[in-house]
Amino acid sequence: LKVVRLCAKSRESFDSPVAFLSLHNQIKGLEGQAELQKLQQLKDETGELSSNDEKRFRSIKAATERELLQAADVICCTCVSAADPRLSRIK
Repeated sequence: LKVVRLCAKSRESFDSPVAFLSLHNQIKGLEGQAELQKLQQLKDETGELSSNDEKRFRSIKAATERELLQAADVICCTCVSAADPRLSRIK
């Protein structure tokens, strides 16, 4: 099964035995997302991106999240994160 764990931004920094299932970790580990990885690295190193780069980063990240969530067989989340807008159009 393709499993994705959706967690709150505040929980992304915590490590757990199932961290590899988390959406943010799956995005970081994707192959073929060179532009996304480059922008993420730049953001991590400098702390912020230019407005154009930030828009591009958010756009690519949102598209990648949508792709991963739609391809998932199972999405694990809390009751609160079940109302996340990223899940609004997924059945």
